[in-house]
Amino acid sequence: MNRGYAGFYKGRYLRSSYEYAYAKFLEHHSIPWGYEDKDFDIGYKIYKPDFFFYDEYGKVIKIVEIKSRNNKAKEEAQRALNAIKNLYNIKCELISYDELLNIYKDLPFSLTSTINEWIESDKTTVNKSLAGNLNGHYNMKHSVEAKIKIGNHTKKLWASNSEAKERMLTGLRNSGLAQKGKIKTPRETRECLSCGTNFETLITSDKKYCSNHCSGQIAIKLATEAYLNKRSSIHYDIREYIIKWSIENKDIVQATPLNKIKTTIKPLLDEIEKKFEVRDIRVVSKSVFGEAKGRKELIKFMKDISKSV
Repeated sequence: MNRGYAGFYKGRYLRSSYEYAYAKFLEHHSIPWGYEDKDFDIGYKIYKPDFFFYDEYGKVIKIVEIKSRNNKAKEEAQRALNAIKNLYNIKCELISYDELLNIYKDLPFSLTSTINEWIESDKTTVNKSLAGNLNGHYNMKHSVEAKIKIGNHTKKLWASNSEAKERMLTGLRNSGLAQKGKIKTPRETRECLSCGTNFETLITSDKKYCSNHCSGQIAIKLATEAYLNKRSSIHYDIREYIIKWSIENKDIVQATPLNKIKTTIKPLLDEIEKKFEVRDIRVVSKSVFGEAKGRKELIKFMKDISKSV
């Protein structure tokens, strides 16, 4: 699943740069979405898809799974999606790099810049190969057959995709290696900012951590802190909005019987989802009471607020 760059985006822990690219596409078009909301028993395993889309009644109407360009992974995902479609009658779609390129054609920002934005963020984990003898493939050489396959694949890719060609050339330049494998950029020893271990890297590199684990731990810590701070702020804003809405719609709130709450507060919940990207009534009530409660408690609170005005 194009794993390697994971982190929080708007309160959700996305697992790849492709997932981030798709989420950003949805946000640009103001399309509400959920992420890994539920599991599905598809007979041969339990499967949790990536993106969920709902109708106005909260029913799942579409699922989108994001995968890397790995053909085997895509085939397995498509099999799972077909099972969900047949068993649960839910529309399913598989999206990978080619589909992302297509949906990004009319956006004011490119897919490449979006992926780089995610990779370079200090709120995501970084999964880059270790340099020098720390790399598991250090000093290993490809066979002649492997070199031919790689060369043919590269020629084919470059001929059909100029963006891929430019990324590969940029990566080659940034690596500090010439095409013949000659090192042209010196390396230096640095101290990991997380664990204090010394590691070797290019002097032009901005690398600060010795391993994926250290960079990941720091990124997750920062992302979690940012998420918790944002969540606290959102809870306050949701509560204030509910109070404001209750006062402005006093007559409707006061006239609502306790057995017909859903219809009354649906416009409120729709606005909360639009403004704060929160659709779960438990989260909404937690913003008011500090703990998850039901619709009845929420409407009682709204009645008390509007009654006191």
